[in-house]
Amino acid sequence: MFIVFGTRGIKHTVSESPVLENSCPNCDNGSLVNKLYRRWFTLFFIPVIPLDVVDRFYECSNCKSAYNEKIKDLLGQSQSIQDNAQHQARYVYAKALIATMTHMSVIDNDFAVEEEREIKDAIEQFDDIKTELIEIMERVKRDQNKDNFVFNLLNEARTELSAEAIMNILAQAGVVLLADGVIDKAEEALMKEYLIACGLPKDMYKTLIDKLQVKEIQEVN
Repeated sequence: MFIVFGTRGIKHTVSESPVLENSCPNCDNGSLVNKLYRRWFTLFFIPVIPLDVVDRFYECSNCKSAYNEKIKDLLGQSQSIQDNAQHQARYVYAKALIATMTHMSVIDNDFAVEEEREIKDAIEQFDDIKTELIEIMERVKRDQNKDNFVFNLLNEARTELSAEAIMNILAQAGVVLLADGVIDKAEEALMKEYLIACGLPKDMYKTLIDKLQVKEIQEVN
């Protein structure tokens, strides 16, 4: 008899933490719910033993935006301070997203027209920094991860964003890896390198794949 065991990250609601009603900076009327990612030891893919907490964050009940826990203190600051913090978070998110999407697209040395179109569509969401994002795309197309450029952007994002926001970046970028319906060993290793670059354990890979597959279904629908 074979025994199948491992570890994976699972998202939980922190029930003892108060909900921040109507506080989401993104959609204005969503409530922020305290969440955490905890690693679990699994037996036959069933979580049986709780391990360490990977990260705690707030997630909007309405738009599902995710925020570092420092958002709780930020909400008590002036509107200008809140706006500046949100602008900075959006800036590092966008840079990491475009760099990662491009890197995943060129890793096999075959930058497809469809992949470039998807990246450019993502850039359009950030009109105020479009020029810089195009420069990032072109640099990664040319140099890939030379001087750890992509990994450094992910690491910078991790200092500003929650683990959930980082996972959303990787899931959005990772749709290109499922273009052929499978993720091979080299692509799996790359995804784990991204997690490590963000300071997250490789155990979160299974959680990332779950997000990635949901994202792909949403794209199809």
